[in-house]
Amino acid sequence: MNYHALEYCELKQEAKERRIKMYYVMRKAQLIELLSMKELPEKYIIEKKVIGDLRSEARARGFIASYSLNRSALLELLYPHLYGKTGSEYKHKNQNNADKHNPPKEYYTE
Repeated sequence: MNYHALEYCELKQEAKERRIKMYYVMRKAQLIELLSMKELPEKYIIEKKVIGDLRSEARARGFIASYSLNRSALLELLYPHLYGKTGSEYKHKNQNNADKHNPPKEYYTE
């Protein structure tokens, strides 16, 4: 199908039918690029999954405490290559000197 010949509203309708998330904020060139792919990228497929599917996938992979996690935590757990934090983010998080302790203050009681 020649997507370049279609109007912008027709491209949006096609994207809606193919259940592409956030299609309504994409530019025409982005829509044409996504629609011309035979298979959507992995991130778009994962975004369509509901939390029930993510929880059952986590149980199937052997993660025991997956039921108490929210959707974003499940995505980080199951797909760290797409949603996980990078090493620099963990490094930045741990630079708060929490492992260093000051001596207790002495109070004068009379």
